[in-house]
Amino acid sequence: MLQLFFTRPEEACDDLLSGPMGPYVSSLAVKLSELGYSRGQGRRLLRTADALGRWLQQQGVGLTEATAAHVKAYAASRPRTPAGNLPDTATGLTHVVEFLKPWGLLCHPLPCSPGDEWLQRFDDYLQKVRGLAQATRRGYARYLRRFLKDSFGEAAPDWSTLTTSSICLFVQTEVERARAAKGTVVSSMRTFLRFLVTEGRIAPTMIRAVPRVRRIYDAILPSHLSAEELENVFAACQSPWGGTRRERAFVLLLARLGLRGGEARQLRLEDVDWNEGLIHIRRAKTHRERALPLPKDAGDLLADYLQHERPHSPYREVFLTANTPHRPLTTACSATWIVQNFLKRIGLHGRPLGSHCLRHTAATHMVRNGASLKDVADVLGHRSLRTTGLYLKLDETSLLGVALPWPGGAR
Repeated sequence: MLQLFFTRPEEACDDLLSGPMGPYVSSLAVKLSELGYSRGQGRRLLRTADALGRWLQQQGVGLTEATAAHVKAYAASRPRTPAGNLPDTATGLTHVVEFLKPWGLLCHPLPCSPGDEWLQRFDDYLQKVRGLAQATRRGYARYLRRFLKDSFGEAAPDWSTLTTSSICLFVQTEVERARAAKGTVVSSMRTFLRFLVTEGRIAPTMIRAVPRVRRIYDAILPSHLSAEELENVFAACQSPWGGTRRERAFVLLLARLGLRGGEARQLRLEDVDWNEGLIHIRRAKTHRERALPLPKDAGDLLADYLQHERPHSPYREVFLTANTPHRPLTTACSATWIVQNFLKRIGLHGRPLGSHCLRHTAATHMVRNGASLKDVADVLGHRSLRTTGLYLKLDETSLLGVALPWPGGAR
């Protein structure tokens, strides 16, 4: 099957089949062809697989014994181009590893340390007991892994040696290093200590060792678009010059319904009820499902995308990547990239505008148009009305009606 990607397959056979990846090259070529890779893309991925196999052989590591750490070391060993990009021998490395895993290659588990075992138990607790989303749990683990290493090194954690001073010092150090994640540092430590209390490992008074981070609730107003800018967004979504059907449908759903970027990315084909005109939002950040009415313009554009632009795919997610292989949008960066490029295309730039800006905009205009906090909270999927109450600060018309006169006259 190498002739699918190489002009001279006989030369490629002699080169690729002679390496450690030789027994798997043909099957990998078939897989790449099924996924719709072009000749150039497939050729580069096959070369990357061959180079990775030869490097592992030089390191004395078998393909079935290689771990994620070996793959990371291989990528680090490849010299980058002057532009900072990986060379051709590392192009698509992440995809190559994923394609080879079903055959038992490059997926040997890393040795699990005693600290990792505690982190896994804590992650299960956060998921099954607290119901926290994966992104939140991942953020907690980032700091707790450093905490365990600083406190116990590679040894098994001895919780009886844990002191309040070491906890306080770690939090202070991480808070000084962090920028916008100060709250995450404190929350992760406090939640982990509570978990240890439930496990009977530490005394409840140890939780008090976590210092508080001083912050004023809702001190920063959310960025949003003006009514005129929002109308420009709606107009661009209905015009071909605004972008592809996928981009315009994605942006219009965010702007009309105030969806989170992750909720739009996770939207599946069966979540759209065309008969009832509803769109079902799956559990995302707050693990709350809700059904919202699908606006006609957003529904028409979404149907146009599904019928004429969305590629054939076994995936059930509505929005897929534009490049082959066509896969679901799996990262928050993909949603941000779509929105930012769309807004720049229509002349809105010079300030941080991402997918959440459209959510703030939808909420702000709902409040300004007289919607109650409960209605706005139901649309946005907020668990607490306090979160929704932030948008009252942006309702300037209503605020002018309750504002007291300035002492001494207008200023």
